[in-house]
Amino acid sequence: DGPISVEWEDAGMDRLVGAPEALEFVRRLAFDAPSASFDAAFSTTS
Repeated sequence: DGPISVEWEDAGMDRLVGAPEALEFVRRLAFDAPSASFDAAFSTTS
């Protein structure tokens, strides 16, 4: 449960190339879509 953080350590890879590539990889892992935004997952208010 909760957000997923994707990191890569390739200083030569532009983020506009790496981010979509990482998203495609994570989507293939068959995770259910989150029910809240990243920030909302850490909210302390109800």
